[in-house]
Amino acid sequence: MIAKSFEITGRKQIIPIEFADINNFELRENGDIAAEEILNNPHITLFSLDFQNAQAVFVETSADVNLSQAPFYYQMQRDRAKCVLTIPFETMFQLAQRVQIDDEKLILIHSMGRSGSTLASQLFAQVDGVINMSEPDVLTQLVAARSMQPDQHDTLKLLLDACIRLLCKTPAQAGWVIKGRSFAIELGDWLYEFFPQTRNVYLYRDAESWSKSSFGAFVENVERTPEELYQLENEAREWMQLMVPLIARYDPNQHLTGTGLFSLLWLSNMERYMKLHKSGVKLLAIPYPSWKQNPRQTAIFMLEYCHCLPSNLTAIEETLQKDSQAGTSISRESVKKNPTGNQLFNLDELNYHLQNHAYINMSDFEVPNTLKL
Repeated sequence: MIAKSFEITGRKQIIPIEFADINNFELRENGDIAAEEILNNPHITLFSLDFQNAQAVFVETSADVNLSQAPFYYQMQRDRAKCVLTIPFETMFQLAQRVQIDDEKLILIHSMGRSGSTLASQLFAQVDGVINMSEPDVLTQLVAARSMQPDQHDTLKLLLDACIRLLCKTPAQAGWVIKGRSFAIELGDWLYEFFPQTRNVYLYRDAESWSKSSFGAFVENVERTPEELYQLENEAREWMQLMVPLIARYDPNQHLTGTGLFSLLWLSNMERYMKLHKSGVKLLAIPYPSWKQNPRQTAIFMLEYCHCLPSNLTAIEETLQKDSQAGTSISRESVKKNPTGNQLFNLDELNYHLQNHAYINMSDFEVPNTLKL
């Protein structure tokens, strides 16, 4: 089996949160290597899926790059990659079958974003023997593919299984922790099908404060005319409908404002949690206020639930004092400086969408298995 190797000759100018894609790089082919090297080299990691060419994309980083400590796995991969490798999906499946996973040591962090999930993954990263992956973007791609290719679900399931195995190809003494972007919860049923013994954690937050925080994190503070804002909202809807079922099903003749888009994203995320719970998937739900009111006890409970509580809590306590997203475009400091949340958020519109949902009718809706301190 052969992998193609590429030299990185340049990196495209993109926004940091843009989805991982082989086209993020400017590449020059650099020969072939044995595909088995992907399994043997811990510094070669799965980066993205190239559906157009039916191939998996890996990057190699230097030995001094610790992806476990990255707030966003795909961003550090993109920034610190020294070369790119590709293999056909068929080769990917063959390599993946050589990786055996004890799913009792697999921990999945689901969330709606802006609710403490990056902090949670950073806490796991401080535990000896844990390999932590905070937002490997192949999961995001598979969510979109699931929406776009309903007749290819069997193949997409095989790809998901292969992705998890190859993300976890390096042995971990304590466990592997995978935190997806918020959309990855849409894969929860397939993940449970393949890895039923997984420990699952869910981070969530009330709709109003979450929406305001999301505006501050993801909408630039720039002056826009009503027409420009309308266009921005339509562009956001085009890609969000691939990830968010409630947006995909919403009346295409009705415009969705930023508040409407965030409201349906929040509702869709909560709805997926409820469906997973009803189907038998056990998740520990941690509400955002727990991190504010008693961060130490929240961290201890979460780590103990996942069988990862270290005997020495020094590194855990130090991590709780930091901004887990410091140095990124969505750090606490950056969001505080952005008034967009208060400017664009519309409480009446949020309440409209809440009132129209079958059962999630409150901004502070509490899901089953919520942590009580």
